[in-house]
Amino acid sequence: MSGSTVKNDLQKGYEEKKEVVKRALQNALSSIHVVPDNWTSPNCLGVIGFTVQFVTEDHGLQSLVVRIKELEGQHSGENMAEAIMEFIREYGIASKVGYFMMDNATNMNTMIDKISDDLEHEFDVFYDPLPHRLRCVGHIICLAVMEFLLGKRPLTTGFYSGPSEEEVENWRKRGEIGKLHNIVVYITWTPQRLQTFTTLSDGLRLRRDNDTRWNSWYKMVEWALRPKIRQAVTIFCAQEPALQDDTLTQPDWLTLAEIHKFLEPFYDATVANEGIGDSISDVLPTMDYLLHHIEAAKTATTLPHLATMMETAWAKLADYYELTEDSPVYSAATVLNPSLKWAYMERTWEDKLEWIEKAKERVGQLWRETYKSTSSCPILRPSPPQDCTTKRLNGYKMWMKEQKSTIFNKDDDEYEVYCREPVMTVSDPLKWWLEPAQRRRFPNLSLMAIDILSIPPMSTETERLFSKAKLTVTDVRGSMNIDTLNLVECLRSWDRSALILPSDCCYVDQAGDHTTQDS
Repeated sequence: MSGSTVKNDLQKGYEEKKEVVKRALQNALSSIHVVPDNWTSPNCLGVIGFTVQFVTEDHGLQSLVVRIKELEGQHSGENMAEAIMEFIREYGIASKVGYFMMDNATNMNTMIDKISDDLEHEFDVFYDPLPHRLRCVGHIICLAVMEFLLGKRPLTTGFYSGPSEEEVENWRKRGEIGKLHNIVVYITWTPQRLQTFTTLSDGLRLRRDNDTRWNSWYKMVEWALRPKIRQAVTIFCAQEPALQDDTLTQPDWLTLAEIHKFLEPFYDATVANEGIGDSISDVLPTMDYLLHHIEAAKTATTLPHLATMMETAWAKLADYYELTEDSPVYSAATVLNPSLKWAYMERTWEDKLEWIEKAKERVGQLWRETYKSTSSCPILRPSPPQDCTTKRLNGYKMWMKEQKSTIFNKDDDEYEVYCREPVMTVSDPLKWWLEPAQRRRFPNLSLMAIDILSIPPMSTETERLFSKAKLTVTDVRGSMNIDTLNLVECLRSWDRSALILPSDCCYVDQAGDHTTQDS
């Protein structure tokens, strides 16, 4: 079997399943939210990749890879916009384009502005780019932490010919974290040094930082603080003349321990927001949590230079907190979480009444202008037949529960009724709004909630796409082109979704070695 034969089979499977995905997107209960990002493949091709997140009537929340495409020329906003518009045209979803969850690069602003123009000129769809341009909370956390650690992005932490004396000195000037970086780079630079170190540490290895993920710094510090590794670092540095200026003293180790403690909430916040089912309703609480944490840590520390570093992190995070005002979605998502509602912001912003009033005005405007006048007759699927082995539910009680959930004046405003009701404990706000009781009682408001609460808080799924794609384009697959990579990664994603029946799943992973030789 030749590589081209397998590729042709993949192309056929892709076209068949693409129709399933297209129907799912066109018939989605929610808008289609897009998560784009740029990437350079291991074989040096500049690409844009994006996933979409949406809700279907039958399968609930879905996140799918839909495109990896090589960009001609620069990663400009215009080039990226054209790649996304090509997808929008191809799948027929111009009227269903939702929000864009992206990093903070300026070319993303240019991209969404161009998409807005194209949607209006080609499809007569008005699309305001500013409120639809959302920022990945994980990227915001990364910027705040890097501001704390280094004051700016690192000089470089990647693999290169070796650190110059000037680079080593520049890292050293950054204090304890810079000295630890120099130590880790020096030890891991040659197999012989690493072998010597692992002998001292009973086989444990150091973790090295990198310039794309802040949590690599957190892990580097966390790992270095382990007793066996700390002891091995101390002994190794004492034996190496080149590391004498980077030797960590007892006060240095105490400072690193305090840095680790300071970074822990940032790590927890990142992990809490990176799952497919995590909610954008947690973005404002996440940022509030971290701002309060920074303030408390700054008050508690006895080290002036750490207090200054904390101030820079607070300032960076506060800047992006203010940018959430560009879109009412952040406040709306918080309010549409039954566990939070306006009570959360009224408590958190109790000394900033003007913030509360402005947020209420903008969320109310979004409700009135976009959702209030939509159809009030949601199509609900009948409940699945009950397993005869389970206890039969009382039909009368079920009927009465539905009646009680829908008894309010038809002239009442759904949004106002919802806001007047008390906060309740709900583990998954999107699933709560998808329940038939809420869909019947709040036919229009539930559509608003489903639209907004289906927005991902982070661009994690697209980052995962690139991580998987990197493993696909190995050294023996260096000739793989982007069209083939697109087939493989889309099919991998689609086959793992609820849209494709298990019996229809293909052999992407198993065929991977064959698809790439002649592609």
